Amino acid sequence: MRLIKKYRNRRLYDTETKKTVTLDGLKTYLAENIEFKVIDNATGKDITVGVLAQIIPRSATDFKSSGFKAINAIIKKGGLGGMDILKKLTLASIGAVNITKEKAEEIFEEMVKRGEMTTDEKSEAIKSFVDKSSQSAEKMKEKMEEMAGKVAEKFSSRFDKKFEELNSKMEKLSKKISDIEKKMG
Repeated sequence: MRLIKKYRNRRLYDTETKKTVTLDGLKTYLAENIEFKVIDNATGKDITVGVLAQIIPRSATDFKSSGFKAINAIIKKGGLGGMDILKKLTLASIGAVNITKEKAEEIFEEMVKRGEMTTDEKSEAIKSFVDKSSQSAEKMKEKMEEMAGKVAEKFSSRFDKKFEELNSKMEKLSKKISDIEKKMG
């Protein structure tokens, strides 16, 4: 596993190659299945999940490969903290839709002023844009909820398995204690 150090100036340094690396470079590491851990050089704290979250927006053009790999790495690394980051990313993307709506309204208004579009056409264009944006946001929300459910299920099954193992060990330990008490008493 490669160790990447992040310095106060936001530079990332790959300790194996002894070179600085960018977020796009880390995205390439994900694509090449190179595992890495990012630590804050000043505190020594593991900040891998936060850095992975920064890679996701950079994966818009090839989201199916590196975007999903980044999400998968967050889930593996971050557990519930990773889920919190994914939730925040989802909310941020929904917020971006709203900002885009405002920009679209400005553009359509400018087109009306220039005579390239009527007020009725502007209203229809905005309605169409909002509908498509809402549908996209809803689809993204559904996918993120589905992904969160799968992760929760995965962690739940691991927890159940560990609980069963501990319960079995406790039963064996209780039996041994009981046997010892019988021998002593």
